[in-house]
Amino acid sequence: MRIKLILIGWAGFLAFDLIAQNTPTNPEKFPPTIVADKKVHFVSVDNAFKPANSNWVASLKVLTGADHVTEPVTVGGHEGVRVMGIKFNTADSQYPFWAEQHQIDILMQVFGDDALLDEKGRPRYFNFLTGTLPEPIAVDGGEIPVSAKNGRWNWVLFRISNGLRHMDGGRLVGTIHPKARGDSPVAGVSVLSGQNGGTIRLDGLHDLKVRFVAFGEKGAFGEPKQVNVFASTP
Repeated sequence: MRIKLILIGWAGFLAFDLIAQNTPTNPEKFPPTIVADKKVHFVSVDNAFKPANSNWVASLKVLTGADHVTEPVTVGGHEGVRVMGIKFNTADSQYPFWAEQHQIDILMQVFGDDALLDEKGRPRYFNFLTGTLPEPIAVDGGEIPVSAKNGRWNWVLFRISNGLRHMDGGRLVGTIHPKARGDSPVAGVSVLSGQNGGTIRLDGLHDLKVRFVAFGEKGAFGEPKQVNVFASTP
């Protein structure tokens, strides 16, 4: 009888895990996989999302200008921003926190349209530029499946590495390059001046529509395979 109970319990655990990984998350709510004791910095473009818990701080800001111009957009019933250039740039007023983090999780809510695919209908890679100019480093966030082009707002989750600079050993995200130039050391990837604006820059996804961005400790939002599940086209 004891073995039978263990088997039933294990089967129940597996069933729950499969549901968590195969059920699209409601875009009007945070993913249920959020871990409450992890630190998160975020920005809600349309102010629809409040801190999920006391470890969440609204310290991010979407920048615009130079090669990271954005414009307001309304699509799918919600307001967001549209990437007009070739980069999407987000600054963090509390960037020093990331100096001790080997990896950073990035939770975004993006609209599922052609911007997620290339000209042949294949998934685009989400490449992130980390590190203050003049020594930024590109890191690969991976790709999301074609099913993300569903005409809906979708939660997507990426995990990127936060490497060390060769010059001084500082973290690419969380510290300022010794030779960085600009008006104010307020970022972590760079200072707020022209191309030196932002903390983590998403590179190469022109026309992407974004409603929400959050940087979190590893595991703060769950695992990418749990979050990156997409509803069908309405």
